[in-house]
Amino acid sequence: MDTLILFALFTAILISVVVLIGRLLVRRRAQREEWEANGRPEPVPRTAEEKERDRRIAITWGCLVIAVPVVLILLYTVTR
Repeated sequence: MDTLILFALFTAILISVVVLIGRLLVRRRAQREEWEANGRPEPVPRTAEEKERDRRIAITWGCLVIAVPVVLILLYTVTR
């Protein structure tokens, strides 16, 4: 039963991450299509510093999204 609970928790976390990434990609595509339909120019290209900052922030949040549930699962397993 404990293994089933852990498997369900892991599956729920994995599905939520996949859904969030999918929604982000769909939203970006929709915004780009809207800009093209309205004749708006593409956004100003981002500088290398902005891209690097965004990449570091994404890595930090990605690690937190993965690390927190993993730590909770490990704590649950150890305390059982």
